[in-house]
Amino acid sequence: MTVRFFRSRAGLRRAAILAIAVTLVPLPLAAAEKAAPAQPLRTSIAKHASREALVTSPKRASQSAAQPRAQRSSNPQGTGFFRSPAGIACLAVIAAGTGYALYSVSNDRIHSVARDGQK
Repeated sequence: MTVRFFRSRAGLRRAAILAIAVTLVPLPLAAAEKAAPAQPLRTSIAKHASREALVTSPKRASQSAAQPRAQRSSNPQGTGFFRSPAGIACLAVIAAGTGYALYSVSNDRIHSVARDGQK
């Protein structure tokens, strides 16, 4: 007589995955910061308005309006990702992968009977 403790390896794998998932789900919740108590709306608006008044002054506003458009676009934050060195490298890798995929479709070493019948 043979005694089996579990029916298949797949069932054991499923149970292990379920145990890991149940263990890892609460981790993001435990890592979250405690939320600050809510402030009244008027207090929040007044606080934001005071910060906004400190950040923008009439002198800075007039200087930004007087800046030419070309000078604003020279800001490195304003350039696109694909114009950066990392973006160019990303496009090169994508182009190489696409080229290889197209090449391998026509030069495939595996010849199946079903594929030969379609030609």
